[in-house]
Amino acid sequence: MSGTVALLDARFERVGEGVIDSRKRILLTKAVEILRDVLGEELNETHFVIACNKAGQILLSPAVTVPLHEAWLYKNPATLKSVMRGIEEAKQGRVKKHGSFAKYANDQIE
Repeated sequence: MSGTVALLDARFERVGEGVIDSRKRILLTKAVEILRDVLGEELNETHFVIACNKAGQILLSPAVTVPLHEAWLYKNPATLKSVMRGIEEAKQGRVKKHGSFAKYANDQIE
């Protein structure tokens, strides 16, 4: 997957050095320790978007994956905004009870 990645903070701190081994791997132990302070235990389940620039710099951006069947929501800004508004209203207790919708369970979706 190609494309650009947003640079959220241009200030990078040098945290160490590494060497590429025979299997083309590089240890990021110190960077991961620092990242754990930022992400906490969520780090264990974190994926990374990997970006490279023409200067040879590599940027690892923590990311989450979205199941394909849910990706449509994130591709529709108006719908996502509506869902987020609904979640916020629910948090504030602004909900209406409309009873059971069980009678519609077998209806065909157009």
